[in-house]
Amino acid sequence: MGRIIDESLVMLELGLSSSPTDEERAIVQQALLKAEGAVMRYLQYDPILKSHTEYFPQADFNPNQGPAIWEVTDTTAYVRRRTTASSNELQLAHLPVRASTAIEVYVDYDGRFGTKAGAFAAATQQTEGEDFWPRYDLEDSNGDGVCTDGILLAIGRWPAEPGSVKVVYVAGYTEAELNGQDAVIDASAIMDAVLGEALRRAKKVFTLWKKNSRTGHNAGTITSESLGEYSYSLSTAAMDKLLSVGGISSEAKEKLETFTHFGVYM
Repeated sequence: MGRIIDESLVMLELGLSSSPTDEERAIVQQALLKAEGAVMRYLQYDPILKSHTEYFPQADFNPNQGPAIWEVTDTTAYVRRRTTASSNELQLAHLPVRASTAIEVYVDYDGRFGTKAGAFAAATQQTEGEDFWPRYDLEDSNGDGVCTDGILLAIGRWPAEPGSVKVVYVAGYTEAELNGQDAVIDASAIMDAVLGEALRRAKKVFTLWKKNSRTGHNAGTITSESLGEYSYSLSTAAMDKLLSVGGISSEAKEKLETFTHFGVYM
């Protein structure tokens, strides 16, 4: 599984890069894990570049009944009703959608979220540019399209039957983009937010759970010279303290504002 930032960067910022103890490393690892989780929850998606498979609509939000359709097996015939068509826009869950890998879209009115044998067969695949298309609003440093809003438009309307649309696509930011080293896309604000949140959590645990009452980690930078003077007890209570930090800071929210997913599932 990819990470937004490496724990070594958090160690460096805390002054623990030379010879951290096992307990100090464990605290940093947990702080980073919770920070990444908090940032992803605020963004409403995983910003690391990867492939996703999703089914839409997520739920039947339309109470109106559409035309009846028949499903026939060897022994039984079922009559089903499907809801009327919804919108011509389908909001994907992860951002931004990348054209570096072709988007695969399948429409199967009895797809059942891919749980039925034979669902979403090759014959149900739609053609990009004819049946659907994303709104590519910029190009990355490789010249590939980037759809920042994650919306797929249809030539007609997307079906409203829950789980009848399957989408396989690639979304997220490259390592260079997250590190602010890309010539076109700068997503370093996401990495900065994670780093800040990891530091905030780690410092709180170090401060609250120091066992040496005379000296210890303070709210500022921790220096390597003093590390040998302290010991820490990793316990459930300590981890609870880390978890109690809650959401993300207003500073992190400000950094993430332009990257947050405000879309709603179809």
